[in-house]
Amino acid sequence: MSRQFWFGILCGLILGGVVRQRKIAGLTQSRLDNYYRQRAKVYRYTDYLYLGQFPRITMRTTLMEMAGLQPGHRVLDFACGSGANFPYIMERIGSEGQLTGTDYSQEMLDAAHEQQVEANGWKNVTLVQGDAAEMDFDRPFDAVICTLGMAVIPRYEQALERAWSLVKPGGVLGIADLAESKRWYTLPIRFLTDLIDVAIIADSSRSVPVNEWLARQGGDSYRYEEIFHGYFYAATIRKPE
Repeated sequence: MSRQFWFGILCGLILGGVVRQRKIAGLTQSRLDNYYRQRAKVYRYTDYLYLGQFPRITMRTTLMEMAGLQPGHRVLDFACGSGANFPYIMERIGSEGQLTGTDYSQEMLDAAHEQQVEANGWKNVTLVQGDAAEMDFDRPFDAVICTLGMAVIPRYEQALERAWSLVKPGGVLGIADLAESKRWYTLPIRFLTDLIDVAIIADSSRSVPVNEWLARQGGDSYRYEEIFHGYFYAATIRKPE
């Protein structure tokens, strides 16, 4: 029995390592392009796939509150996908504000335009196709936010640097995303987290370096909140005046 037990443990560790390596190596732009091309029209419904609990919605609303969005603010939502953040942003910045959404996937932007911008008749929303790692705009923003993007953007470190450069003095950078829960009761199912990451082409372990970067840049302004047993988070930092 003891030999079988330890053999099972060894096999589990090996398989876990293979899956973890697969989720990192499999996160390529071509796979992401194909994934979002196929799911663009229905991607917004993934916020509701949690058996009666909706942590993605909690994640979005928490980030909006932490970012302190106000009427008239100029907001950049990068890796905006099909625009799931847009209603939460627009209800805060109002018609006098300005929202810019950018994403690598044109199909996702088309869905955002059809399902969000056009459906709601918003006239103060601009959609821009582009790589988050190379974002460049003429004017800085009151708030730059990203949800569920850091775990999938191939050059996420560069995207963070670009995002921070686009925040005006006194403005906010806000990130919310997947995380690897560190709570004791979730550790036995860490393997399932890796499997989910492989399936959705994401790397939730990036939450650690992302938040280390945010803490370094934000100093005393850094705020962090765990969501849904630590599987999601929201974090903000404010640029000095």
